[in-house]
Amino acid sequence: MTVEVCLKDPLMGMPPDAEDLNRAVNDLLDRVESVNVLELLKMNFERGEETVVAEITMKEGYTADDLEFPEILGSLEVLKADGRTYTCLVRYVIRDEFLLEKMREFDLDVIWASPIYKSRDLFVHTCIGDAENLNKILRLMSTYGEVRNVIFEEATFSGNDPLSRLTPRQRDLLIAAKQYGYYEYPRRINSQQLAEKVGISKATAIEHLRKAEARLISTLLAGY
Repeated sequence: MTVEVCLKDPLMGMPPDAEDLNRAVNDLLDRVESVNVLELLKMNFERGEETVVAEITMKEGYTADDLEFPEILGSLEVLKADGRTYTCLVRYVIRDEFLLEKMREFDLDVIWASPIYKSRDLFVHTCIGDAENLNKILRLMSTYGEVRNVIFEEATFSGNDPLSRLTPRQRDLLIAAKQYGYYEYPRRINSQQLAEKVGISKATAIEHLRKAEARLISTLLAGY
C-alpha cells in the first residue's frame, strides 16, 4: 500500500512548550523542500532509531551548508551533491518523549518500503502487510491530515520493475503496444489495430491501456 497524506500540521501536534524542538524542526522545514527516502537501512521504533539514505532537496537559495540537522533528532552526513539535491546518510536517534510516542504509533506488523517522501505539506508512505495492518496504517495516517491517494496492490517481491505493479493483462497489452509502435511518434499502429493484433475489442484495449498508464504514473510520481 502507498498512501499520500496532505498534512494539516507539519509539526504533527508538537507541544507548544517544546520551544527548542519546535524551533529546530521549523528551521529545517523552512530550508528543505523535500526528503525522498532511497533506502531504509535500520529501524527500531521502540528505541526511536532509524537510519536511511535519502535525497534531500533544498529550497531555492539554500545549500548543504544550511542543512543543519537538529541534534535532538540525530545526525546527517552528505554523501553526494547534485545541484540543490543532496544524497545523505541520515541517522535518527530520537530521545524526545513526544516524538518517541509518535514514532511508536507506526510500530505495526508491516514491512516499510519505497516510495517514502516527506515535505512540509505532504507525506507519502509505502508498506507491505496484511489487510488488517494496512488498514491500521491507513487510519493512523488519516489522523495527520487528508488522505489524497491510496494505492493497493499485491506484493510481488520482484524488485523495482514498474511493470510488476500491473495486472498480467495490463502488462501484456502495454508491452504489445510498445512493440507494435503504438507509443512512437507518429504512431505506427492505432488503438483499433492494436486491439485486433491482441484479439480484444477496441474499448477493452483502451480501458486496459488507460488503467496501466494511470497506475504507472501514480506510482512513479507518488509525492508530486
